[in-house]
Amino acid sequence: MRALICSKHDGPSSLRVAEMDRPVASNGEVLIQVIAAGISFVDVLMSRNKHQNKHEPPFSTGMEVVGTVAALGPEVTGFSVGDRVAALIYDGGHAEYVCAKSFEVFSLPEGCDPVQAAAVLSVALTSELALVEKGQIKPGETVLISGAAGGVGLTGVQLAKYHGAKVIAAVSDTAKADATRAAGADAAIIYGPDLRDRVKEANEGRDVDIVLDPVGGDFAETAAHCLDWDGRYLIIGFAGGGIPAFAANRLLVKNRSVHGMVLGYYRWHKPERLAIAAKVVMDAVAKGALKVPAQPLDDLAAVPGALEQIENRSMIGKAVVKLS
Repeated sequence: MRALICSKHDGPSSLRVAEMDRPVASNGEVLIQVIAAGISFVDVLMSRNKHQNKHEPPFSTGMEVVGTVAALGPEVTGFSVGDRVAALIYDGGHAEYVCAKSFEVFSLPEGCDPVQAAAVLSVALTSELALVEKGQIKPGETVLISGAAGGVGLTGVQLAKYHGAKVIAAVSDTAKADATRAAGADAAIIYGPDLRDRVKEANEGRDVDIVLDPVGGDFAETAAHCLDWDGRYLIIGFAGGGIPAFAANRLLVKNRSVHGMVLGYYRWHKPERLAIAAKVVMDAVAKGALKVPAQPLDDLAAVPGALEQIENRSMIGKAVVKLS
């Protein structure tokens, strides 16, 4: 089979398409013929050996796929050969076939577009679990989202709206602001020193209930001041490079809280909760309530260029490579 191979940790430009053996499903695994695979910032980290889970070369990038069940390993139930599924994996998704653990494989509902499902799977699961499990989002609340034109950001915008919240998007330029409004954001704000004033102006004079932050860096300190009483700050990642520190006194005086959320926790420790979130996400895709600007690529050789766009933060939406 064809696969995109990382033979050394030199970043996206070092990835090459090559032939490798097709994997075989072992105990508890599902072999998937890949239709489409998501391309994300995590793949950049893997290619530079900066991901928290280490990947020894040679390996194939790609951590989310949609495809058709090609074979079932021993002790796998609930799936049949030919089923259309989405799956989270640890690497290997940028290939024509990949094996996934059965508890990280999710059925696609009728009418669910495979390219859109691949575009949103990991980022939407991250946003969904952060907003619902950690943020305890309620209808009528207001959510401020940083990096709102990226994968986590755009799915966060749409899922927050799906759950009945108002959304204020924070972005770095006008093109990204337009993208977030098109995704359903009620307001879009470009980063700047007067962020809190503009957030309050967009929210009828009050602070927000939730901050969803995949960026960190300089944004975090200002955004933390935008939280209202009982506000929840949700840390998703540090795409901006800096790891924020939160003043404990500012958390105390308004009963605020800060929550870290990593998708891996639900994969390793709470697969049943992960499956519930996956059903919400896939149903939202099937209904058209969750749809990001997908940039479909027709060949694995185009993936390194997309990863370079992600790394320099020029990508709007989510890139996907189609394999069949």
